[in-house]
Amino acid sequence: MSRLTKEAAYQRGVAAEQAAARYLQRQGYKILEQRYKTRVGEIDLIVRRGEMLVFVEVKAHKDPESALYAVTPRTRRRIEGAAGQYLADHEEASGLSMRFDVIVVPPESLRKGLNLLGAVSIRHLDNAWLSGQ
Repeated sequence: MSRLTKEAAYQRGVAAEQAAARYLQRQGYKILEQRYKTRVGEIDLIVRRGEMLVFVEVKAHKDPESALYAVTPRTRRRIEGAAGQYLADHEEASGLSMRFDVIVVPPESLRKGLNLLGAVSIRHLDNAWLSGQ
């Protein structure tokens, strides 16, 4: 992948994560972390609503099916490992329920800039996978 292509992909990912964060805030979630990095992996968003802690993978894909295929078993293991590190580092999170979600942001919405108006047709897949799958 060329440097320009990598940079474009990175920028698209950042824009998708920002759109997803705005969406989640409108749904009543509190953003705890964005781009949470550990030795074992990265989590795009960590959010909380009530007693539910949610680890979110954001994908800029046309449809939810292709986005779920893009979250490979290896990716899930890395996210789960990073989630374990987050829980170890944040005692206040112990006792909360938790789940893993995927948010799908269509790339054409990002190109059109609709995310700035909150008009992106985001798909939120709750409980996209169970830990250990």
